[in-house]
Amino acid sequence: MPADTLTLDTAGFPQLGDQPLRLPPKERAALSLLLQRQPAVVAKNDFAAVAWRGGDMSDESLARCISRLRQALAPHGWQIESVYGTGYRLSSETALPAGPATRPAQPSASTLDAYIHARQLAQQRTPEALGRAIALLRELLSTHPDYTPAAVALGDALAAAIGWGQSDTDAAVAEGLQALDDAAARDPATPGLDAARGCLLDMAWRFADAEVAHARALKIGANDPDTLLLHARHLLFTDRPALAVEQLRRARQQSPHSLMLRMSLSRALVQAGHGAEALAEADAAVADHPGQLLIGAFALSMRAMVAPEPALAAPTLRLIEGHDTPPYVWTISSFVLARLGQREAALDIIDASLMCARTSTGEATLYAASLAALGEADRAAELLRQACDERCGMLAMVLRDPAHADWLPQHPVGRALLTRVFGPNG
Repeated sequence: MPADTLTLDTAGFPQLGDQPLRLPPKERAALSLLLQRQPAVVAKNDFAAVAWRGGDMSDESLARCISRLRQALAPHGWQIESVYGTGYRLSSETALPAGPATRPAQPSASTLDAYIHARQLAQQRTPEALGRAIALLRELLSTHPDYTPAAVALGDALAAAIGWGQSDTDAAVAEGLQALDDAAARDPATPGLDAARGCLLDMAWRFADAEVAHARALKIGANDPDTLLLHARHLLFTDRPALAVEQLRRARQQSPHSLMLRMSLSRALVQAGHGAEALAEADAAVADHPGQLLIGAFALSMRAMVAPEPALAAPTLRLIEGHDTPPYVWTISSFVLARLGQREAALDIIDASLMCARTSTGEATLYAASLAALGEADRAAELLRQACDERCGMLAMVLRDPAHADWLPQHPVGRALLTRVFGPNG
């Protein structure tokens, strides 16, 4: 049986005949790539760069994506062939029609390499790595404005930079939204456009506008883990932790080994008042990622928040024995020690970190929980006020930290901050 006509429309959406083929974002992006390259083989790295936007992509997740595409295409006479050790190829009895509307220009290998490198830098979430990622993505978009995934990556990176307080909020939001608008005009099917827009607006504390963007993202990416994660963060910002837990559990079903998802779910469970479940989730993530410093430190912080006990001191002190201790380890160590009542040891870390010229205003807010645990509420509130004055985007998440739930609404500066960031009903 001849295959039904499968093409890309002028906006980049796969279509059968003249009808759009409705697919989740990753499947749609993967099929678009297969169509653009057909009859050539698409390498696994290219799927990671385009459909996964440079994020982690396991062989299993790619295989699931291809399997779902095969199920959708088989009734229409199309196949996706596995090419051992290389990738996948789209084939049928009908040749793909030629023409600019069905074969958009493809990024070069150097463009893909720059994009993947920038995404990897942005995922480190340190001020230095984010600065380099933003510079790379700006350069990439200036030379390849049609490579719309780079615009999504730039929006994500700018949102994270706003969070740390390393970029002027208004200027960075305006730049990110403009890049996303330009990308939408060129290719509205680019995965992640609305989710990135919602993330930027959340960092600018424009939560009503962000709600609209996240709703649009969910219409086409209801099962996309990245879309669900960003929406869950929005729900945490707007103090709906139970709904955030639901979204994160759905995302975990799609991406069960994602470390960021597991950590976000554990934190959301604490905010929702489910401490025991939060600890179980953190412990499971440690078992799933043995030897990873980040999750080990995170699990200690969760246990110190929910069920502090003297036995936590020894592993915490081991965390800071190295010469190149990451900044987040100092933050977590000070909090654990503070929760255990080891005042001098905790203050030594806090004071040294806050005096360091490399500690940004956003990073400094992470020590507010440690200070509050030591009874230093005024000093904690001052760190948060400074971040508010500089409009550090991550302050919204810090203010929702369960470690601040008991004291912040009772403190005069704390009450004022909650109103400034979240509005009169915040």
